[in-house]
Amino acid sequence: MNKSEITKNLKQIKKLLEEESPIIAKERIGFLINDIEKERLYRSQQGKSDRQVANNHKILFWSVIGLVITFLVSLFVPWI
Repeated sequence: MNKSEITKNLKQIKKLLEEESPIIAKERIGFLINDIEKERLYRSQQGKSDRQVANNHKILFWSVIGLVITFLVSLFVPWI
């Protein structure tokens, strides 16, 4: 969401407040906050949830452990 979209939304919310529609304005502010936070989440985690990121880190950790073990076994096991 860029600056012009945020400005447009804020102007619309201001108009709602001037027309004495605070409930609708409150909902619009909530939607705007969610949109801004979603964009940040997408940039930092590429759209993945915290659970998906944690699971990916666990899989990476165990894959590296397996690679190290395979490398060490291949060094110390004499080939016949």
